[in-house]
Amino acid sequence: MRITEVRTHTLSIPHLHPYVWSPGAPEGTNNVLVEVHTDEGIVGYGDACGSRSAVATAAAIHGVEHLLIGADPFRIEHLLELMLRRGAWSNQRRFAHQAFAGVEMALWDICGKALNQPVYNLLGGKVRDEIPWFGFLQGDEPEALAADAQRYVGRGFDVLYMKVGVDEQRDYAAVQAVRAAVGDGPRLRIDANEAWDRHTAVRMIRLLAPLGLDWVEQPLVFYDLDGAVSLRQQVDVPIALDQAVFTDYDVLEVIRRQASDVIVLGFHETGGLLPLKKAAAVAAAGGLALNRHGVIGESGISTLAALQVLATIPNLTDGHQVMHELFVEDVLVEGLIDMEGGTTAVPDRSGLGIEINWDHVARFARLFEQIGQYPL
Repeated sequence: MRITEVRTHTLSIPHLHPYVWSPGAPEGTNNVLVEVHTDEGIVGYGDACGSRSAVATAAAIHGVEHLLIGADPFRIEHLLELMLRRGAWSNQRRFAHQAFAGVEMALWDICGKALNQPVYNLLGGKVRDEIPWFGFLQGDEPEALAADAQRYVGRGFDVLYMKVGVDEQRDYAAVQAVRAAVGDGPRLRIDANEAWDRHTAVRMIRLLAPLGLDWVEQPLVFYDLDGAVSLRQQVDVPIALDQAVFTDYDVLEVIRRQASDVIVLGFHETGGLLPLKKAAAVAAAGGLALNRHGVIGESGISTLAALQVLATIPNLTDGHQVMHELFVEDVLVEGLIDMEGGTTAVPDRSGLGIEINWDHVARFARLFEQIGQYPL
């Protein structure tokens, strides 16, 4: 079997509500749907994160397409290295990984379909049968976030996650409102997305800690690992790092410095499912658990891929992130992902289990042509 073609579709997918976080409040997601075709008629699907520039993401993929044509799709690790090295992307991995992860996903999808096996069986087999999610609270005003928290708890979610770093008074009022709305039971995680300096982080975490925090995610700018070390020594709330971690080398550095209590990482940062497994293994060697990070630009395709790889990782937390629930509609056919109760059973369909709703894809492609890039 050989790869014959790589196709991309640049999509603009509207959000149900503006996605409020410290950099802004985007009203939609920019996604790149990836198709990898083979000479045996098997097509693999993936998605690449194009929220910063879907056009650039698609161009990066097509810039290495010539390295893929004629290749054996089972040589996944070789092809990923080929795209990075011969494509001259090795020193720009933070962008390249988010693009090429879409190709790597599609290759796994092909392999699973060719062997009539779910991808988890190609990655070492399952160590768990279902994956738990967190409730990703949406809204700006404290009242809206509190109401969303109540809806998630009503659906059976016991881990909640919300954005902070927008405004200090608003942040405190929002966390206070959410905790009051759901009581002491559900665990609550907050994510500042690098918005705080060291002094502000210490002050805000100490202020919010009495409201019951499971952990604080990426409070400082990603490169300030020394600050993360210092912060862990000054507060009693666990610190999680995500923007600071893109590769297994980053995980190793975090472990060396003792800069984090948990690693929050997804396959769009690492460049694919297999690199995520490697990063998880490095984290395990350092005594850290891995929590699945979602990236703006992901569709339900990534959620299905996440189910396959997370099922095979032993050192996993609970309460993982998905992004497709933010959309008005997804690119998948309905019914493939059931999140009620806060968990999803790992599907045993061949490949990644993807079924595309091509009417939705066509509509989102037209929308991209009409409005262009959603700003962050």
